[in-house]
Amino acid sequence: MDIDRFRRWVLGDLVDNRNRGLFAEWLVGEALGVIDARTPRREWDAYDLMYRETKIEVKASGRSQSWSQDQPSKIRFGIDQNVSSWTAASGEWIPHSQPLRFADVYVFCLPEPVPASNANVADPEYWTFWVVATDVLDHELGSQKSLGIRTLNRLTSSVTWTGIRARVDACAETRRAN
Repeated sequence: MDIDRFRRWVLGDLVDNRNRGLFAEWLVGEALGVIDARTPRREWDAYDLMYRETKIEVKASGRSQSWSQDQPSKIRFGIDQNVSSWTAASGEWIPHSQPLRFADVYVFCLPEPVPASNANVADPEYWTFWVVATDVLDHELGSQKSLGIRTLNRLTSSVTWTGIRARVDACAETRRAN
């Protein structure tokens, strides 16, 4: 069996919502230097990536979709709080006394081109990223379930792919100082 053939078949359309989200996780992981090809991604974990001691949640959206559209999609990112979190490493559900966002930092990812294509989605230069500490989301947005670009731009400035690590480091440092 050709496992690479399977991967191309399953993940071949990077414009697709699910695949774009997986690719965004990989992009952020690569920017942070935490991707290890020997350790596969864990589906449904309480957070997407661990960078040093910081739990990272990656959220992706897109203006273009795999299907035909009359106009670009409205950009929204889910930021729901949860009453419990599943931890893949232990296989356990962790109940929370109050709903919370389990990760320490959120990275919001948006490929900009319309129309999107595999070629431009695959190029990190065509993406915009916002890095926000969970404490900021909690303080500014409380139990709000989603946010858009206007809110993100009010909370922080965007960064390029090469700026993700520095911004995550700054968020982690602020968290440790408090």
